Amino acid sequence: MSTEPPPAPAAPARELGHRLHRGRRANPGALATTAPGWRLQTQLRRQLLLLMAGVWLVAAVGAGLGVWARTDEVLDSALKETAERLLMLPEAALAEPDTAERLAMLGAHDEFVVYQVQDAAGGVQLKSHRAPTQPLDPGAPDGLRQAGSWLVLSLTAPDGRRRAQVAETGAHRRLVMWDSMGWLLGMLAALLPAAGLGLGWLLRRAFATLEPPRHELENRSLHDLRPLATRHAPAELQPWLTTVNALLARVGDLVDSERAFAANTAHELRTPLAAATAQAQRLVQASTDAATREPAQALLRQLDRLTRLATRLLQLARIESGVAIQREPVDLVQLAVLVIDDFAEAQRSGQLRLQVQGQPMSISGDVDALGIALRNLIDNALKHGGDAATVTVRVEGQRLSVHDDGPGVAPDLVAGLVRKFDRGAAGTATAGSGLGLAMVHTVAMQSGARLTLRSPVADGHGFSASLDFDPDASAA
Repeated sequence: MSTEPPPAPAAPARELGHRLHRGRRANPGALATTAPGWRLQTQLRRQLLLLMAGVWLVAAVGAGLGVWARTDEVLDSALKETAERLLMLPEAALAEPDTAERLAMLGAHDEFVVYQVQDAAGGVQLKSHRAPTQPLDPGAPDGLRQAGSWLVLSLTAPDGRRRAQVAETGAHRRLVMWDSMGWLLGMLAALLPAAGLGLGWLLRRAFATLEPPRHELENRSLHDLRPLATRHAPAELQPWLTTVNALLARVGDLVDSERAFAANTAHELRTPLAAATAQAQRLVQASTDAATREPAQALLRQLDRLTRLATRLLQLARIESGVAIQREPVDLVQLAVLVIDDFAEAQRSGQLRLQVQGQPMSISGDVDALGIALRNLIDNALKHGGDAATVTVRVEGQRLSVHDDGPGVAPDLVAGLVRKFDRGAAGTATAGSGLGLAMVHTVAMQSGARLTLRSPVADGHGFSASLDFDPDASAA
């Protein structure tokens, strides 16, 4: 792991997408907490309640005014009817005045309307038990008018010999009106909280139709660009879903273009690099003295380095285009055996070995992407562990790990090794591209696995990289 300072390339948009995806997986509510602090459902409920209250108030005022007018009409008519009936009483009913004994027969009761029957001279001949002894409205013309605290209706018999006055207090009539208004407003005050609860329930049911598309998007992997289902969505949501699906289609076209570019680039670069390497090898073989052999060997080394770097870059492009999101049963032991066979020389020398502990399990993933990841871990351990280090590939259940007993890296540098072009500082002279662990990290993220790096492992040295697969990712 060379001490060569890494370059500082600009982060591509794809890396930003990975960071957002990792943040969403780590904390699904993280993006939601950055949203403005208001909810459409709350706003709609508040506005609908205000609208209902306003409509109810307008209706209550209109109904109250109507009730007030009709009540006045009914009560005035009742006063007039009472006066007419009093004028029709026979003289015998007026001959005997009311006594205390006769009034006691009626019992105690509220009396909102009082009356008097007067003779032609204005003397009171008959009155209700709470009516005053003096005329209610002396000298008043026939009709209804206000007399002090009384609303008095006066009516004179056609022969002028008898006069009836029926009265109601203004306070009682106002009380009747305000009671009617109070019932209307009281019902509003009582039902508005219930209406708020009902509106909240209805709005929650309505907004629940938005959850399936949101839930589907939230639980998709980073490179899953299939269109969202629109069959059961409400008509109001259809334009939004259509727009999102159009965006997903455009992004899918871009990803396909990137994959095609990576494949074409790999095909186009492989041939000229192989031809240049062959020419450099011939140049080394044709060199007869040290003055020409050394530059030819340096050219060959640089071409080999360029070939490895191009291969890593193309692998990285392939991985980041989403190859690891494919799912099929993968036997971790079989995967390890196939990859280790590519390092036959390290196996023969005893520098590389495989250990299987416990009962191995199959997981669900992409064998090509996981093979790239494991190959990079082994290559990293062989290069940076040193010639004397032993590299162990270990399969434990759903864990795949690679350990070496080389010098390792400083603990404070471990976390940064998954960044592109970060080669750390292990005190070795081995040059690297700084892309191996970055690719492993991307494959782990797309495969639903967790990459764990540790150094030192024991006695102040050693390096360990483990891939722990989610139990839910196990293959049936």
